[in-house]
Amino acid sequence: MKRRTRIIQISGLRGILMMLFIASCLAAGFIAFPAIVAMHLWNWAASFAAIPAINIWQGLMLWAIVAISGFIINDRKKFLVAFNAPDRLSDDDMKKVLERVKLHSQAQAINSMILKSAKPVEKQDKSEDTSENKKENV
Repeated sequence: MKRRTRIIQISGLRGILMMLFIASCLAAGFIAFPAIVAMHLWNWAASFAAIPAINIWQGLMLWAIVAISGFIINDRKKFLVAFNAPDRLSDDDMKKVLERVKLHSQAQAINSMILKSAKPVEKQDKSEDTSENKKENV
């Protein structure tokens, strides 16, 4: 647990406006500006080649493709996307799994029978208990 936990308190209209300002600046800096740059770079390259020009929405999609691809490629510790066939279970492992499933289903059936046959416990009134105790004491 962190010792210096920072809590952001949003209070009043000023806090809401500040939150909206920060969110719009983050969106402009990390989403809109790179999308505009990607659009202009693509359109600049399109002027030299026989490829069509793109608009801002297509620039946004291009930026998203580049950002997500970079994120996937730069993650060295673990792979986010892996292409391989799942390992098959051996016959012994399959038998063990089927036995566990069978035991589990039998246990569920026994539990349901026990719950159906169990009678609900009725509570006795305290007034009846105290009156019986008074009679025994006399």
